[in-house]
Amino acid sequence: MQRRVFIQLSAYTAAALALPFTNGCTTKSIDAEAQPLFFSHLVDAKTIAEAGRAYRRANQKEDDENKLRALLLGTSGLPASSDDKTIRTMLDSKVNIDFKTGKVTMVNGWVLSLTEARQCALFSILQS
Repeated sequence: MQRRVFIQLSAYTAAALALPFTNGCTTKSIDAEAQPLFFSHLVDAKTIAEAGRAYRRANQKEDDENKLRALLLGTSGLPASSDDKTIRTMLDSKVNIDFKTGKVTMVNGWVLSLTEARQCALFSILQS
């Protein structure tokens, strides 16, 4: 193989491998409060969105992005500038408390905490 051909092929290969890491190939960023952490370990994004749409249909009063954000973060006492890790930690704590206190709901056959169901609803809004 000639050196010129080898260098061209190497450059093309490097470009092809790097292409998936460019900004145009990334998915839409989702806010921390719209990510039901434990539930997302069990199911895919499609199932989370479906559960969120089902919850929104069953709870018409909460079918609004701002209302859901207020319900998820409103009583937390966290400043609006909190980082994602702090928000996730607080919401995980709320999920645990929901299960311990019986604040659960059945959504599409899944038993979810009220906080998880609201996170799924927010996720479904942000994905549409």
